[in-house]
Amino acid sequence: MADKAWSLSDEQRAETVSRVAQNIESLAFSRGIEVNDAEARSIANAVEKKAYTTASVEATTTTGFRPHEEALKSYARKLAALVLDKVKAGSGKAQQGEASTDSTELDLVGDREFLTAELASEALAPLLATGSAITKVKLSTKSFGRDAAEVAAKAIANVASSLEHADLSDIIAGRPEAEALEAMRIICGALAQVQLRSLNLSDNALGEKGVRACAAAISGQAGLQRLAFQNVGCSIRACQAVAELMQHSGELRALHLYNNMSDDEGAIAIAQILSRAPIMEDFRMASSRVGAEGGIALAQGLSAGSSLLKLDLSDNPMTAEVAPALADALRSQDSLQVLNLNDVALGDEGIESIAEALPANLVELHLALNEVTAEGTASLAAALGRLGRLQVLGLRENELENDGAAAVAAAVARLPQLRVLDLAQNQIGRIGAVALAKAVAGCAQLERLDLDENQISEGGVDQLTEILERAGLCKALSLEDNDPDADEEGDDGEEEGEERGGADIDDLAAALANKAQI
Repeated sequence: MADKAWSLSDEQRAETVSRVAQNIESLAFSRGIEVNDAEARSIANAVEKKAYTTASVEATTTTGFRPHEEALKSYARKLAALVLDKVKAGSGKAQQGEASTDSTELDLVGDREFLTAELASEALAPLLATGSAITKVKLSTKSFGRDAAEVAAKAIANVASSLEHADLSDIIAGRPEAEALEAMRIICGALAQVQLRSLNLSDNALGEKGVRACAAAISGQAGLQRLAFQNVGCSIRACQAVAELMQHSGELRALHLYNNMSDDEGAIAIAQILSRAPIMEDFRMASSRVGAEGGIALAQGLSAGSSLLKLDLSDNPMTAEVAPALADALRSQDSLQVLNLNDVALGDEGIESIAEALPANLVELHLALNEVTAEGTASLAAALGRLGRLQVLGLRENELENDGAAAVAAAVARLPQLRVLDLAQNQIGRIGAVALAKAVAGCAQLERLDLDENQISEGGVDQLTEILERAGLCKALSLEDNDPDADEEGDDGEEEGEERGGADIDDLAAALANKAQI
């Protein structure tokens, strides 16, 4: 391990810029793009600055510094990637992510970039401008360290009276933990002086420490309406921290958690917030390892209000045990339009409980991967008759077979607004497929009938295709990987590998490192 931070001298960096400018001109010429010396030099300066910042950040680890050669390779490869991106785009004049042209919004989403204080000042210039009245800021894909965070805090303070929406998703990528936490603390500290309506902290490696680093932006927001903690490592303790900090939830209308490790105890903590959010409209806690106990707590928390428009509890092992509590919650949600219960292991028993409680105004219903058989489908089909506004019905990867498909077909015939019907991977044969085709033939707005990976014979394929062609809906049919000989031992087919690119970047990186003699 090297004993000091990686760096290059001003002379080495200047020589690199010269070499990069030459490469830009050569690459541009080979692609028929006109780039003069001044433009090439300007592009070279910009990409070198970004590459150097990236390498400097990556050279620092939690235990010391990476060897000079490793940091140098990172620098050269980043340079190469940036150069190729600029040349392929046909212009390298934009040195930052494209900001919104709306004078009330600043959106930095673009190429991933490690910001220094100088680069942060350039990127946040609209926020720092005298008299700025920006109401919405999105800093995603730009990585903030301590120095850049100080600039961001100053910029936020300058628009404290007008700012309402702060999207801080994905703003500490690649930073050492201590620096990342400090950056979040600095930026969120500035938000304590702002009356926010929405706050997005998704896609940051937060955990409990990170959540508490954001405390100033959460705890005092009495008027907060939307809050997101998606893909942040929201463990049990992190969820408990969110519940502790989020005391003012009376105005909360949307709470999103996704791809976390919350488990039942974490869900129980989040349920405390729901019980204090009577006008909740949009709740998502998907892919968070929530079981029956946590699911029941969430359902009970949601029962505190009756304003839900969207509910997503997908990809959680809740099982049929959660169904009675969830059904009780659904009975009071007359305005619910989107319900996503994909992959929650409801089974036939759970589906039967949920079906009779489905609100009549549903527009989308997602029940994929729930081990539903024809028996459970019978109850669901009876309930579908009440859902005259339904546009999307997803039952992918269940076990409906022909009888279940026929039951769905009978219900679908009473859904005039249906746009999407997904019954892929359901062991459906010719009889079920033809019944479905006849049912959707009367759905003038149908955009997609997905019967991929079923067991429809060749004669069945011809028959349902003919029915859909007569109805003018043949383009809506998706029938990939169908197995017409399901009763025979089939051929699993050949797997195709993906070719990986990157040769151009590797070659250019090597050339830049060698030619610059660094």
